Amino acid sequence: MAGGLPANRTVNGVAVDPHDPKILYAATRDGLFKSTNGGETWKLVGKEPKNLAAVTVNPKKPSELFAATLDGIIFKSADEGVTWESRQR
Repeated sequence: MAGGLPANRTVNGVAVDPHDPKILYAATRDGLFKSTNGGETWKLVGKEPKNLAAVTVNPKKPSELFAATLDGIIFKSADEGVTWESRQR
């Protein structure tokens, strides 16, 4: 793992906290990774969801994230990606 991101894996999406550009999120097949130092190091956030295609940060509430899986399921997190709930009905 280079800097904490899995080696030989594709990053499918990246989001930047609009209030702190050093906080980054990376969507991967292995899950969501977070950096608090501008991408120098990364840590896996939570255990689910996996197979992420995209991630975004709510600009009005940076602790709120939305992520989409490669299967098209949308998830919402209110705690910076630690826990998630499916937005599917």
